[in-house]
Amino acid sequence: MSASPDKKAQARAQRDEKRRREEQKDRRTMALYTTISVVVIIAAAALIFWNSGILQRNVTALNVNGTKYTAAEVQYYYKSLYNQQANSYAFLPNVSVKEQVYDQETGQSWYDYLMDQTIDTITTNTALASQAQAELFERTAEGQAELETFLAQLNTGWLSYGYSSRDAFIKANFGPYMTYERLVSLVNMEFLASDYANARLDAIQHPDSDYEAYYQDNAGSLDTIIYTQLTFRAGAPTTDDQGNPVELTDEEKAAAIEEQKPVQKALAEEVQARLEAGEDVEAVAEEYEEQLYSTALSRRASGVNVSMSIYSDWLMDSVRKTGDVTLVEQETVDSYYYYVSVFEDRFRDEENTNTVRHLLVRAGSGTGTPTQEQYDEAEKKAQELLDQWKAGEATEDSFAQLAAANSQDTGSAASGGLISGITSTSSYVQPFKDWATDSSRKAGDVELVKSDYGWHIMYYVSSDDPAWKITVGSALRTQDLEQLSAEASQGLNVTQGFGMKFITA
Repeated sequence: MSASPDKKAQARAQRDEKRRREEQKDRRTMALYTTISVVVIIAAAALIFWNSGILQRNVTALNVNGTKYTAAEVQYYYKSLYNQQANSYAFLPNVSVKEQVYDQETGQSWYDYLMDQTIDTITTNTALASQAQAELFERTAEGQAELETFLAQLNTGWLSYGYSSRDAFIKANFGPYMTYERLVSLVNMEFLASDYANARLDAIQHPDSDYEAYYQDNAGSLDTIIYTQLTFRAGAPTTDDQGNPVELTDEEKAAAIEEQKPVQKALAEEVQARLEAGEDVEAVAEEYEEQLYSTALSRRASGVNVSMSIYSDWLMDSVRKTGDVTLVEQETVDSYYYYVSVFEDRFRDEENTNTVRHLLVRAGSGTGTPTQEQYDEAEKKAQELLDQWKAGEATEDSFAQLAAANSQDTGSAASGGLISGITSTSSYVQPFKDWATDSSRKAGDVELVKSDYGWHIMYYVSSDDPAWKITVGSALRTQDLEQLSAEASQGLNVTQGFGMKFITA
């Protein structure tokens, strides 16, 4: 018996409704999968776009009166300032600077401080370079030589540091999105600003009364301090008992340091107690020579330099007297230090400073102790260069040219081998220092001097102002630079752009 027409219609309607719902579900599922696929594709494309650095290299991060700087360029300045502070252990490099406090009173983070300094540096460089261009300033010979030396090192330095290419070296040291062309442009501007500023500052002549007034106002920070520092260190071992190198995890290093800390602290406290009891510093240092990490007897430093030490407040305190002793602790990335310091004296340093030029002919490769054959070879080359100079004009200028072209002291070659401010307590190698500070020395003296590095062709330039006056001159020059920079930057419109979001801490 067949179903009635109404029942057939009802069944057909139910089948149609079921089919419609299933089709609708399929459409929703398909739409969902399509949406997910589109999102994934977009995300992948965005990641590729981000990693390409297009945004970082093109989006404006800072605008200084119409001169625009991309995120990559601001990152370069930021990274440079970051490295300076990290190298002096100002903060913990393995902890985000956004989480480390720079100013305890305001709560300002190290990141915010470094970014403020970055913006100030870019603004100042832009202002000074613009002023130099407006005044048609011509680079000095010294400034041009320094620029060329930097660019030469940029093009070849990556080889000695083990990088695969110049670009790899640039990305690792100047930011992941920095290119050679942009870096050269920035460096050119920096050197122009610096050369212009130095030329302006050289033209300022302060009378003696300015020096005396500044010293009297700041004697507390300018007096020379003599102190001894004995250092104990808790650190992780780098070699085993057989002298073979060992590699430890961060956890193993931390555990090793913690194990060493009570031992090293006990030694430091023992030495502190003996020195406070009046025992001879040199005798105590000699007795603990094997346990000490480093020894600096009767170290001499101006207050300006002392202020960079972690116990500067103690050293610079006006109540300090000869024989006072302190113990200060310091934690760094891979070590924990205990400094036992003894205050010896404080005075205004009247010793004259000395200026020389020198040309270094290195014996050997610069690593390890040179052989006698290598010393002989270096001496022969040095004598040939000296004879070459004597056969020519034999002037200070010709010596500077000779040093710039031949000296293996990269720190002074660009300035024609010029080194100033040398005193009997300077940290130069002893033969070099002894020759430069000899009281019988007169302008124009030339001689070959042997040191651990090789042979130096020495040229004596002059005996100069006493050490205290050199220190004050540096401080006055800093004040003049601050004023020059402020005047050049006055009224400039500085705005931050969207690109600032791409700066990495």
